Amino acid sequence: QCNTNPCELSGNFIPPNYQCIQATDNFNNVICTCPDGHVEINRRCRICDSINCGLNGICIERSFFENLYYVCGCNNGTSNYLNPGPCPNASPATTTPPLSVVCLNGGTYNLATGTCICQAGFTGRYCEISSVCANGGVCNPVSSTENGVDMQCVCSNGFAGPNCELVGVFGRCTLGLCQNGGICEERVNGASVFAYCRCPSGFTGQCCQTPYFSCPAPGVYADPINCKFGRYFQCNGYTLSTLSCPRGLRYNFMKMRCDSDVSCPP
Repeated sequence: QCNTNPCELSGNFIPPNYQCIQATDNFNNVICTCPDGHVEINRRCRICDSINCGLNGICIERSFFENLYYVCGCNNGTSNYLNPGPCPNASPATTTPPLSVVCLNGGTYNLATGTCICQAGFTGRYCEISSVCANGGVCNPVSSTENGVDMQCVCSNGFAGPNCELVGVFGRCTLGLCQNGGICEERVNGASVFAYCRCPSGFTGQCCQTPYFSCPAPGVYADPINCKFGRYFQCNGYTLSTLSCPRGLRYNFMKMRCDSDVSCPP
C-alpha cells in the first residue's frame, strides 16, 4: 500500500521521522509516522488533528521546507486574523468521537479529551506504541490462532528483530561484520539495504562486539539488556542460552514464572 503514497511523502524535503510503514497484518493498514512523534493510520500526517484553535478558530497547516507548523485563523468580532497559537478568549471545542479514530490494544476513546485511554504497557495516539517495540517500532494487532489477537512490532527503516531491537548497518553483509559468532542477515526496503547482526546469548552491540553476561553457575538469571522484551538466561552448567516469555510478559524470579507485574533495570 505504501507504493500508492497514502502518507503523501514528497520527493524532496521530507521531514525527519516522517515515513510510511506497511503493517503486516490482515487489515492492510498503512502507518504514517509523523515528525512530532504521533502516527496516523491509513492517512497522511495532519498537525491540525492534535490542535485545538478554540470554538471559533480554524487550524491551518503550513510548511517551510522540511518544517511543518500551524497557525489558527481567528476572529476578533470585526476582522479575521492569523494567530500562532489558540485564539485568545476561545472556549475549548467540544468534540464528538471521529469515525477515523481507532483505539488499538484495548484502548478506549475519551469523548471529553478526544484521545485514546490506553491499557497498561501501551501509549501513543492510538495506543499503538508498546513497551515491547524498541527504536520507534509501532505495535500492531494481528490475528492469532491462540487468543484471537496478538501483537507484532512494525519496525522503522534501519531496525529489525521481533522487538525492533536490532540496529542495522547500511549496506550488505560483509565478512567479519558480525563478531563473536553473530549471524548476519540482510533486509531490503525499497532502494535501501541494511545488514543486521543476531547476537549469541550474552553479547550485544550493533555488531555483537560487546560481551555482557557469562554463566557464573547453573541456574536461571536475568538478562539486564533484554529484560524489557521478556528475555532471560538459563545456564546449563556453563552453557548459556536465552529463553523468552510470551510477548508482553517478563520473567518473575520470585514466582519463577512469566508475569505481567515485573520491573526491569533501567
